[in-house]
Amino acid sequence: MTSQSDRKNSYARGNTRRATRLTRIVVLTSIISSSHAFQRSFNTRLSVGLDPVAIRIPQNPFYEGRRRDSCPTSLRTAALFSGDGTSPELGDDAHPPMQEIVQEIVQPHACTSQEDTNSISVKDKILLAISGGLGIAALLSLVSMASAGCWRYFLAGGVCAAVSHAIPTPIDVVKTRKQIDPDLVGVDVLEATRRLVKKEGMGVLWSGLGPTFFGYLIEGAVKFGVYEVLKPIIKSVLSRLSTTTSIGFFNSSLLAFMISGVASGFSASIMLCPMEALRIRMVADPDFAPDGFLKGGQEILRREGIAGLAKGLNPMILKQVPYTVTKNVSFDIFTTSLYAMMRAQNVAMTAGMKFTVPLVSAIVASIMSCITSQPGDMVLSLINASEGEERPTDIFRRILKSDEGIGGFFVGFKTRMVHVGVIVTLQLLIYDYVKRLCGIAATGSF
Repeated sequence: MTSQSDRKNSYARGNTRRATRLTRIVVLTSIISSSHAFQRSFNTRLSVGLDPVAIRIPQNPFYEGRRRDSCPTSLRTAALFSGDGTSPELGDDAHPPMQEIVQEIVQPHACTSQEDTNSISVKDKILLAISGGLGIAALLSLVSMASAGCWRYFLAGGVCAAVSHAIPTPIDVVKTRKQIDPDLVGVDVLEATRRLVKKEGMGVLWSGLGPTFFGYLIEGAVKFGVYEVLKPIIKSVLSRLSTTTSIGFFNSSLLAFMISGVASGFSASIMLCPMEALRIRMVADPDFAPDGFLKGGQEILRREGIAGLAKGLNPMILKQVPYTVTKNVSFDIFTTSLYAMMRAQNVAMTAGMKFTVPLVSAIVASIMSCITSQPGDMVLSLINASEGEERPTDIFRRILKSDEGIGGFFVGFKTRMVHVGVIVTLQLLIYDYVKRLCGIAATGSF
């Protein structure tokens, strides 16, 4: 008869093999994503024919009236930075206002070299099929490694993310427009809302609702599902590593939670990136997709190819990874700590306490996750606001050279704090409730 120790060792070896397979999948996905990003960057530099840091100039609906009526074909792109990374117009010591930085990033300096096509290219169709196949294969591999009933985590995550992001859509619209419209930079939330409604009507506040709901339905399922499935696997691997190396640091639940959060945030970024690009484009130009967000996605693919939906992947990762790690890990830790304190004090687990504990933990998690993900959110809004290609590193440098400095990354922060506060609080409460409906214990209660 197999001893209990042999069974534990066999289980640990199984978890190690599962983690190894998952690591291979994540690495493969990373390599493919990186190769696509490198190819886009290399092609852009070749098409410019000037300085290697020259970039394709985006288009933005706010400045249609300011566009030049004509320009030489050779000026289809413009070098926004000289070879040393400084602005040729401003120099090293200049600190232009943040409004000018936003305007230069989203306003076209020259006519675009991109011609409209009548249909999506064969190359983009193949890339879409390959990307979708890899995503499905990775998800199925992960589910096969998990225990029976793990689908409940994916279900609860998808429901809570879709509902919590759809409800505060008007706040998100105002926040995004404050980040990409120079006329609204520095304007308070109420005044920005008043101007938008007066100019474009109440409907503008619900721009991008479709891609928001469906995008976060997929993103939430992947983010919460991957996080919950990976936690026991990573913890088992780290525990075995700690025993092998005699390093107690590896035997840490916090470290296991953080590694799981990074993996789930990265996976969710890949899933959400196309829908977020479409959402921001629809918010920037309410007339972009009058026939629905699916037609809007086809329009981006037709004009810009798959790169138009994936160009914000780097800032998306910069935003989603710290956001996911901070939100999920802090919620886990705070709920576990509060429930432990209540048990130590012999506090009765009433229905009110079961609601209060996740509520307090969710509020704290919302504040922390908003702060850590704000810089990535700012860059993501600017890079997806218009057509064309804009490098995240160039946007970072331009914002840092503005009169705001690091504060330039926190444009729209107050609006986003309200938005993220509502989202995360609702999301984690709904997630906890749906989990209990599916027969899973509340977070931190076991």
